[in-house]
Amino acid sequence: MIKYPHLKNQKEKKMPLYIKIAVRYLFSLKSKLLSFMTIISIVGITVGVAALLITLSVMSGFLWGIKNKLLENTPQMVIFKITEKFTDYKDFGKLYLSDRKEIVAWEPFIYSQALASKGKTVEAIAVRGFLPELDKKLLGLDKKLISGSYDLSGNKVIIGKDLAFALGVSVGDSFNLMSPFGRKTALGFLPKIKKVYVSGIVEFGMYEYDSTFVGMGLKNAQKFFDMGDAVTGIQIKVKDPYKVDVLKKKLEKEISYPYIIRTWMDMNKSLFQALELEKFAMFLVLALIVLVASFNVSSLLITKAREKRKDIAILKTIGANNSFILKVFLWQGLIIGIIGTGLGLTIGLFVIYVGDTYHLVKLNPEVYMIEYLPLKISVFDVLTVLVSSMIICFISSIVPAYMSSKEVPAEVLRYE
Repeated sequence: MIKYPHLKNQKEKKMPLYIKIAVRYLFSLKSKLLSFMTIISIVGITVGVAALLITLSVMSGFLWGIKNKLLENTPQMVIFKITEKFTDYKDFGKLYLSDRKEIVAWEPFIYSQALASKGKTVEAIAVRGFLPELDKKLLGLDKKLISGSYDLSGNKVIIGKDLAFALGVSVGDSFNLMSPFGRKTALGFLPKIKKVYVSGIVEFGMYEYDSTFVGMGLKNAQKFFDMGDAVTGIQIKVKDPYKVDVLKKKLEKEISYPYIIRTWMDMNKSLFQALELEKFAMFLVLALIVLVASFNVSSLLITKAREKRKDIAILKTIGANNSFILKVFLWQGLIIGIIGTGLGLTIGLFVIYVGDTYHLVKLNPEVYMIEYLPLKISVFDVLTVLVSSMIICFISSIVPAYMSSKEVPAEVLRYE
C-alpha cells in the first residue's frame, strides 16, 4: 500500500467538522431572523468591548496626565526635619545624597504660605525660596518662563501666570508680600511687608500652581521669613521617578528621626488611590454591557438549538456523540465572541489612537489640572478586556450547548 505523507498532513490541517457546522449554523441565510440575531449579538459584544476599552484608556490616561504634570512641577522626593530648624542641610546632602547614582540633583528650599497684594486685590500665595542655579537641574523653572527673565537678585521674584493676571501685574511691576510671621508690638500684631518686583512670569500648566506661585532667591526667602540659615527641607530629583520608593527605603535605613522622607507618590497617595478605585469601578460597570450583550448570545443559541433539533437528531443517528454536539454550540458562542471582541478591540484602539494623537478632548485646567485628556491603554488592560469578553461569551454558551447535547434522536424524529 502506497502512503502519501503530504496528503495526511493536509488532512490534519483541515478545520474540525464541529467548527464547520458551527459556522454554517451561525451564518446560514435560510433563516433571515437568526442571521439578523447573529449580527445583533456580534454588534452588542463589539460595542461593549469598545466602550470598555475606551473607558479604561480614559481613566489610565487621566492618571498618566496627572502624574506627568506632578513630575514636571514638583520634586520627586522631599526630606524634612520635624523637631528643630533644618540648618545642617549642606552636611546632610554631602553625607547622604551627593554620591548616589539614583539622584540627578538636590537642593535646599523654603516653602511658606503668604499673601500678595496690589491695590485693593489680595491673593493667598505659596512662596518658594530656592537657588536658581541648582533649580535648573531640578524643576527647570527657567524653561517654564513665558515672559521676562530668570532673575531673582535683590527684591526680584518670578510668579505664576494666573497670579499675575489676578494681581494685574506684568514684568517690571511691583506688588507687596505679606508674611504671616510678623512681630508683636504695643499696637498688636504687625505683619511683615516687603515690596517685590516681577522679573519673570512662569506657566506650569496647572492652575493650582499658576494661581499661587511666587519664587524668590533662597537667601531673600530666609530673610523675609526670619529663618536665619535654616530651610524648610531638601528637594530631590531622581533618575526613575517610578522607582523612588526603592531609594526611600535605602535612605530610611541610614536616616533616623527627626528626619522624615516623603516621595511624590506619598504626597499624592489619596489622589492616586481614588483614581485607581474609580478605574476599577468603571471596569466592573462597563463589563455589565458585555454581560448584557452575552444574553443575546444565549437567546440566539437557544433559538438555533430549537430550530436545529432535526439536524442534531440526524447527527446523533449517524454517530455524533453528546460531546460533538456540545462543541458545535460552544463554538458558535466562541465565534460570536471572537468576531465581536476583535471588532471591539479594533474600534476601541483606533478611537484611542486618534483621540490621544490629536488631543480631541479638551479639559479645563482650573478643574482637572491638565489641559487635555490623554488616552492611554496598557497591554495588560487590553488582555484583561479580551479575556473577560471571551470568558463571558463562553459561559453564555454553556447552557444552550448542554441543552442541545441532551436531545434524544428517537423523540425528535418521531414528531418531525
